[in-house]
Amino acid sequence: MPSWYRRPRVWFLITLAAAALTALTLAWFLQHEGLERADKWSSVVFGSVSAGAACVCALTWLWRLGNGDAGGEREAVLSRLAAAQREQWAAEQAARRVCEPWPLNVRWTVNAQTRAVMVSWASVRQSAGAGPVDVDSDYARIASVFDRDDIPKRLVMLGEPGSGKSMLAIQLILQLLALRRGIEPVAVLLSTASWNPVQSLDDWIADQLIAQDRSLARTLPGPNAEPRSLARDLVAGGFVLPVLDGLDELDEHMQRAALIGLSSAVAAGRDFVVTCRTRPYQAAVQACGPIPAAVVVELEPVPAAEAAEHLADDAGSTDRRWSRVLAHLREESGTPLTQALSTPLMIWLTRMVYRNTGRTPEELLTADWAASREGIEQHLLDHLIPATYPGRADSTRRWLATLAVHLKEYQLHDLAWWRISDIRPAPTAHVVSIVYVILAALISPVLVVALVLSAFTWDGDFTRHYALVTGVSAGVMVAFARLLFTDRHHPRRLALRSLMTSFAVVGSVLLTVAMVAGMSPLEAVICAVSGGAVTALASSAEPAPSATTPAASLAMDRNAALVSAATIGGAVAAMSAPALFRPEPFLWAVIGGVVPAAALAAVLVSAWGQFCVATLVLATLRRLPLRLSRSLADAQERGVLRRAGSVYQFRHALLRDRLAHPMSAETAASVRSMPV
Repeated sequence: MPSWYRRPRVWFLITLAAAALTALTLAWFLQHEGLERADKWSSVVFGSVSAGAACVCALTWLWRLGNGDAGGEREAVLSRLAAAQREQWAAEQAARRVCEPWPLNVRWTVNAQTRAVMVSWASVRQSAGAGPVDVDSDYARIASVFDRDDIPKRLVMLGEPGSGKSMLAIQLILQLLALRRGIEPVAVLLSTASWNPVQSLDDWIADQLIAQDRSLARTLPGPNAEPRSLARDLVAGGFVLPVLDGLDELDEHMQRAALIGLSSAVAAGRDFVVTCRTRPYQAAVQACGPIPAAVVVELEPVPAAEAAEHLADDAGSTDRRWSRVLAHLREESGTPLTQALSTPLMIWLTRMVYRNTGRTPEELLTADWAASREGIEQHLLDHLIPATYPGRADSTRRWLATLAVHLKEYQLHDLAWWRISDIRPAPTAHVVSIVYVILAALISPVLVVALVLSAFTWDGDFTRHYALVTGVSAGVMVAFARLLFTDRHHPRRLALRSLMTSFAVVGSVLLTVAMVAGMSPLEAVICAVSGGAVTALASSAEPAPSATTPAASLAMDRNAALVSAATIGGAVAAMSAPALFRPEPFLWAVIGGVVPAAALAAVLVSAWGQFCVATLVLATLRRLPLRLSRSLADAQERGVLRRAGSVYQFRHALLRDRLAHPMSAETAASVRSMPV
């Protein structure tokens, strides 16, 4: 027996084709016999509805049967998920230049602060009277803590701002993926900024996985025969180890709710890793108690001597500008400079700001602002943009500040290109464009049909075009209706499955309506095929995976928008074709205006279209660069931004907050005086 014979999806397509052929044959036979009496009309409608219901039941059963075979593919799905995570975070680690000149060996330990927010060791180890175990580790061997049986795979990493929590989370992901074998759990890095703890942790993780890979949305039979997604099945089976980065990005109430949700996940036997700033976590634990059976560690400050060696190796042995600073770091302790350069973030900022040989690092010891740790940190944050964008610091800081204020205003952490349209005054342009789309959706098909009707008389030679006009106009109206109610705050992509589904649904409805309306079988097929094709191509794009790069997601949405515009423009042109044969310039001018207007409406209703409108408006006001996507990619290459899937983030929340804060006149003058 051939292998295709056992595939339910093949039988799905065969059944669909057989149902369509049967409907056409029945319609042709009844029309040939004559349909004058009303009782025959009723029989046709009843028979069509009954046959349609039977086909829907059979097709649904076969589709679910096809989805139910995914359990045997679990290992392949997990391997694909692991490969995607490895590729994404290895690229991001390289972009952050963690290995220049060599990785800082950030260490963690269980200390008095973490013991105060952690349950007893007996509770952690789930054994009465069990004592503490050594879980101290560092950057080079971070995954070793999970390669032991005496503690659960639950870890909370605390640290001060800039201490390297996200860097360690990425390193942990890569080390765990390198050690993974067979169907062991896949470590997945997720930003908790998008988690609303009203939703259970398992459901939220499943939604995040589906956003990264749409194939994980297919349904499987779950407990009690209740269907659930493949992603939810993987989470429930313990095949996903979530690394939840940035719990402190939630507000205080959400942090407390998140701790309660994590405690519930522990009760269900889930493993996880959480990163958070020390003080917010202490406040949340004080309010609602510690996470049970979880080890809590804190990242230690980078030793001043190690910071000195890092800076020396980066500068090179011939650079004498660093002599006093390096000597200070090696010999002193507890000074503002040694305190400031105790985190990887500030060490990196120091390297970037003073790479220009025209600047003297000695000012870190002698300047007025160097009298405090806060002064040094603010100085480094303020001078990052001039150091990375020599000659155009003012304009760069202006548009980066626009984005930082936007994120702070909406309490966002992710900088998504499809949300640029939320920056004022872009929402006004958004409203205007949507009004234009609604008018185009209502006027274009009606106007074209009116022009065709006024240009021709109905005769036997025009009936086929009448069927085409009917199907295309219905498809355009349905497509615009779907586009208007589509979430434009997320990029979309073309997918064969969604195209086929839309074509089958809309085509079958139009076929039934056309047959009931008395069209011939050929006319009904023309109406159904044209309407179904227009709707499918113009409005059937599905959400793009969030694991792609920002440029890739932008390209996906742009391609979907252009296909939609070409389809709707081509559909309107096809409806108008007969009118073009009349020697009336007025008709030609109207049609020449309606076709691009309808195509433009299809673009404006997409996320890419709204991004273009918002960028144009904000660039006119000199708040953003016109080629924003290129500028964002450039900022990521320079280290000002970082990439997390299809969104950007500022290198650190401290940098984002500093850019959102207006610069003082004194600081601005200091920045402008920097050598280029």
